[in-house]
Amino acid sequence: MLVFPQIALQQLRQGKGLKSPGLSVIQFFEGVIDEMNSPTDEQAALIKITMEGKRMNYPERHDQKNLLNLHKAKIHLEMAIGLLS
Repeated sequence: MLVFPQIALQQLRQGKGLKSPGLSVIQFFEGVIDEMNSPTDEQAALIKITMEGKRMNYPERHDQKNLLNLHKAKIHLEMAIGLLS
């Protein structure tokens, strides 16, 4: 029963199964984050109130949701890079 953990770690070291992406992939995702840019002060304020549950009327609500989704995607990409680095 104690053998499989050592085998699993040996496989990881050998690059079998689940493995870390290469540097070029990490740099690609860093480029994606750079391209996404940062929110303006007004966009940051809208993101904040959206996260507090305030919703705009239609049709602006759709764009409000898209802005929040972009923000969340960028945060998740940053977290992923942090975990992979």
